[in-house]
Amino acid sequence: MKRILILSLKDLKLISRDKLGMFFMLAFPVLMALFFGSIMNFGPSGSNALKIAVCDRDRSPVSRRFVKNLQDNEVVDVDELPREDAVDSVRRGSHAGVIIIPPEFGMTAGVIWKDAPPIHLGLDPSRRAEAGMLEGMVMQAIGGLVMDRFQDPATLRPLIEDSRKEIQADDSVPLPTRVVLSTMMESLAGLIDSIEQVQSTADTAPGDMEQEAARGRGELRLASVTYIDVSRSPDPGSRAAILSKVRSGWDVSFPQAMVWAVMGCVAGFATLIVRENTLGTHTRLLVSPLTRSQLLAGKGVACFLCLMLVLTTMIMLAVGLGMRPRRWDLLVLSIASTGVCFVGLMLPLSLLGRTEQAVSGTVWGICTVMAMFGGGMVPVVFMPPFIQTLSNFDPVKWAVYSMEGAIWRGFTFTEMLLPCGILTAVGTVSLVIGSWMISRRQA
Repeated sequence: MKRILILSLKDLKLISRDKLGMFFMLAFPVLMALFFGSIMNFGPSGSNALKIAVCDRDRSPVSRRFVKNLQDNEVVDVDELPREDAVDSVRRGSHAGVIIIPPEFGMTAGVIWKDAPPIHLGLDPSRRAEAGMLEGMVMQAIGGLVMDRFQDPATLRPLIEDSRKEIQADDSVPLPTRVVLSTMMESLAGLIDSIEQVQSTADTAPGDMEQEAARGRGELRLASVTYIDVSRSPDPGSRAAILSKVRSGWDVSFPQAMVWAVMGCVAGFATLIVRENTLGTHTRLLVSPLTRSQLLAGKGVACFLCLMLVLTTMIMLAVGLGMRPRRWDLLVLSIASTGVCFVGLMLPLSLLGRTEQAVSGTVWGICTVMAMFGGGMVPVVFMPPFIQTLSNFDPVKWAVYSMEGAIWRGFTFTEMLLPCGILTAVGTVSLVIGSWMISRRQA
């Protein structure tokens, strides 16, 4: 055992002198993790335009004007949809919220002495912080209807007359109050006449009227807002359910980057084996009191220790940035299984060429393809179904999967046995095949 450790320390010292190799083992994966983690956002959308679905069940000129006021607001992006489609689009995350305009909305909307018209709002449960902003946009759009009413006095005449008749017919209102309210309605009718006369002789400045309406919006209850429930529990295996467990971009980017660190170690040690064969170092070691098994064990232990050191460093950095693994014990199990897997793969990969350049290029080419299919570049959950099926034959997929299981997927020990068992089995089989190939070559 002492001889194996001495050989391992020798290999670690040699690998540490390879500055380019160390860059791809540690610096390059860290840069990848920082870059992708900083641009990944699994929280509320940061886009400027709030996507809103609108269902107009009234279909009156007033409700159409209300929708037009919403569409003119640059802060929102409005799509008109049927009610069921609108609600379902919010559930799927296609829209941040839904506005449902009920029937008879146009009868009282924009009429300040009438009861506030009802409006139904539904919000994506993950975007509750934007509820106040959406409600403010609704009030602003209805405030525009107040201005529209006074710009078109003809629409107010029947409403004023209906209100006057209701007041006179309501016996529950004291007589003096009815007289006062009736007088007010008659005065309002006279005001409408005056507005019509002004409009017939001069152009009204829309900007001034809009400013006046805006001043009064905050003092009036222009709409009765009711929130509806549009939440729906996603399927446990769906993409939305999986990503809902992610707490930060680092949870996704660091497992991806750590497999690149693993592949950097594999490429470095595979190249080191070829270099020793080329320089005759391996032949000189064979004539020493060392067995072939001890030499191979020394290489494997050195590669495993290097992997553990690099991955531990990356995990410490990730924790410093805010990543909080759910199960530290399972993360240790995942890292150990990943180390066994790729140490075993390192031996047969080192035999794919006779020169350092050939082995290095071949190993990196194979590792890049494995990273493409295994989630080292794009998370597997975002890949097409047939790619996800192919990824089951890729050890990189199971390495990322096991790390994610401990970091954010919330795996139990039983659930962790599958990916860790596959990694250990792949490493063991590869180690046996690699040892047999090396013994055949040196025989």
